[in-house]
Amino acid sequence: MQGGIRAQARLVVTVTAALAAILTVLLALAPKATGQPAGEYHYHPHDTRYRYDGEHGSFTGDVIYASQNADGGNRLIWSLRLSPSVQAIVQGPMTCGAIVEGKRGYSDSHAGIPADYWWHSVVTDLRLDTTYRLVANCNFTAANGHTTAPGNVRYTVEFTLHST
Repeated sequence: MQGGIRAQARLVVTVTAALAAILTVLLALAPKATGQPAGEYHYHPHDTRYRYDGEHGSFTGDVIYASQNADGGNRLIWSLRLSPSVQAIVQGPMTCGAIVEGKRGYSDSHAGIPADYWWHSVVTDLRLDTTYRLVANCNFTAANGHTTAPGNVRYTVEFTLHST
């Protein structure tokens, strides 16, 4: 019976170590912009660029207003790249998907992508003075040097294209 107790203790230590490694990537990539709450950005016609470089990755979001765009339509051009520390625990390919809450018909999904993938996309036909929420999510196998377990990174940012 004592051997069974040791095996259970080792299993608990192994599972705890795996959970500790995965907790790192479960933390949101919540951006912090000066003067605005984390995970939120307000664009204006003369303030169309946003960048966040954080512990878990880098996000950019550039807006083109219809009045500045010969093709018409307001759009958000965004990108996301995971930090080297997060990339280091990703084992094998990732599956990533993004939606914009409040924007019907937009999604961007990729399967089988590497941890260092530079994810970028364009959201078109955005309405002015409407708040949207970009939600990007990647699933993968994470490793901490001793064991592997499912891992996930989720990034969200709320944004508004103000008319003035």
